[in-house]
Amino acid sequence: MSVLSFILSSNESLELAIEIKNKNKNLDIQCFSLEQKLDKQIKESNVFNKIHKNLKDFHSHEIVFVDSLVKFREGILNQIIDNSTKDKLIVDLSPAKNDAINWANSSINNEKINYVSAYPIINLNYKLSKVDSMFTEQQFLLMPSKNVNERFFNILIQIIESIEMEPYFMEPVEFDSYYGATNVIPKLISYSIIKYAEESSSWGEMSKLAKNEFNYSTIGSLTDPEELFEIIKRTNDLSTHWFNQINKEISNLSNSFENKGQLLLDYLIKGWESRMRWELGVTGNNDGSAPSSNILSSGQTMAGFLVSEGLIQKRIDMEKSKSKDLWKYKRTK
Repeated sequence: MSVLSFILSSNESLELAIEIKNKNKNLDIQCFSLEQKLDKQIKESNVFNKIHKNLKDFHSHEIVFVDSLVKFREGILNQIIDNSTKDKLIVDLSPAKNDAINWANSSINNEKINYVSAYPIINLNYKLSKVDSMFTEQQFLLMPSKNVNERFFNILIQIIESIEMEPYFMEPVEFDSYYGATNVIPKLISYSIIKYAEESSSWGEMSKLAKNEFNYSTIGSLTDPEELFEIIKRTNDLSTHWFNQINKEISNLSNSFENKGQLLLDYLIKGWESRMRWELGVTGNNDGSAPSSNILSSGQTMAGFLVSEGLIQKRIDMEKSKSKDLWKYKRTK
């Protein structure tokens, strides 16, 4: 392998490049930044052998990790692929996976171009988890196109395992479904919350109270609207499914409001317990006894969303005691 390259648009992909270099000192790693805000961090990282200013420079590179917005994806990939005469592996980190695989299978006619859609699960609170990095013991999801030769496949697996991640194969449609439920729908709700609040005649005064809780609830509305629109457009059926499901839940909550009794409290407690089970790593059935077979190991998919050291300690205590009910809400009435 001559050159391993990264086209970067996020802190996470930059951290991935840094981690790969740290664990593979002899690798020649080069990059191109799609975001000006990353330029300073890239220079200060001191891990890249060369920082490029032109995507055409990547024609001669063997393995290229691409982290781009979905709305720019095909344009960037075409610039890398056009007139390329070398065997090349493209590892595409952007979402809308089924659309990406279909595009690669139908549009990449050069047999020298190998394409894999991928997604590294990261643990943002890895320091609390007492592991070496945000990638340690997490899964690197892989969705290969129809054209990936054995040499590149083996190299990619070696790179993934070198940073202590686990290669994990997943169907693109399955990924899109999970991504829609856990990323797209919360962002859509975030847009709705900030929109209705700002349009209220009381917003001037209300905004003074809109601090931490409101900020956490609406942070998704900072997502590039065109990017979110593009993802929804390319995963329309799945996004519609999950949007309908959350509408049903909101309707259930509304009905419990109208009853103004135990039904509302029961609903809130069930939601609290659902969140706690997730944070404690208990997924699947409500009793926490049997994780669902189509859900990845929770310890590897929580992606660092444990919110406090106390919750991590609860999980440790649960593992020690083999108790399954730490997630249960202790009623006071």
